[in-house]
Amino acid sequence: MTDLILHSYDGSPFTQRVLKMLAIKRARWRWVETPMMMPKEDLVALTGGYRGTPVLQIGADIYIDSQRIARELELRLPEPTLFPGGNAGLGFAMVKYADSYFRAGLHMAIGLTSPSWPDEFRADRQKLFPDIDFARVDVEHAKAQLRAHASLVELQLQDGREFLAGPAPGMLDIHAWTVPWFARPWMPVVNELFAAFPKMAAWEARVAALGEGERQPIPVAEAFAVARGSRPLAGTIDADDALGLRAGELVDVGPEEEMRRGDVRGEVVAANPNEIAVRHQHPSCGEVVVHFPRLGYRVRRV
Repeated sequence: MTDLILHSYDGSPFTQRVLKMLAIKRARWRWVETPMMMPKEDLVALTGGYRGTPVLQIGADIYIDSQRIARELELRLPEPTLFPGGNAGLGFAMVKYADSYFRAGLHMAIGLTSPSWPDEFRADRQKLFPDIDFARVDVEHAKAQLRAHASLVELQLQDGREFLAGPAPGMLDIHAWTVPWFARPWMPVVNELFAAFPKMAAWEARVAALGEGERQPIPVAEAFAVARGSRPLAGTIDADDALGLRAGELVDVGPEEEMRRGDVRGEVVAANPNEIAVRHQHPSCGEVVVHFPRLGYRVRRV
């Protein structure tokens, strides 16, 4: 298999999800550090317009979003599995729980800490989250929601299991772990909110101890060279695709929610219930295929 190349920055909770996937897979991987905020010319050149991280590159195939990355890692590195005991459908469905949990923590972080953010960073995040009025965040509601989500983790651990699905870590842990990971250090009040959840605190430490696999930093030029020297995978398109998509159609693909991470325009290469992939070209990386999950992403014909 061509090397795994992760384009990301470590301060991203979504990056942390993928780092734990790589840890469970005991993977060796190469890393290109991306900026935390725009401009991100190199990343956008690779993806065709998407600014979010992490992005996984395997040859000339570019995988967007932690749920799509998880599918690819499970396919290419099936053991150890990200779904101990099965339940892959439930593991992927947890994406929506994780997003709701993250939004509660995000609202708290904006309400409690954004007044002290540097002006440039604050402006970037306001563009990224245009649905949130930074000056009028309901912090008290966010606190209640955050604690409600955390209580479900504590409930799942009541029988003494080490991880949420049982004795081995997997996607359920990955989805639930990243919120306390970013919330506890930045907002001391979170430790008070979570004080009644000792099993969750012990579980957090176990997940953190998994590590991240074996990382090797590389320059972005090396990643671009890998893409130019590779050919993307062939894709398949379901005959009964929900939108009736056909190979070669020009479409825009982007997140359906309020978060503005950027759309990608390209020719359809693959379309099925859990993937939409489009062909994109740029002088820096050559021809690549950008793979998105279907859940949470909107496809628009051009």
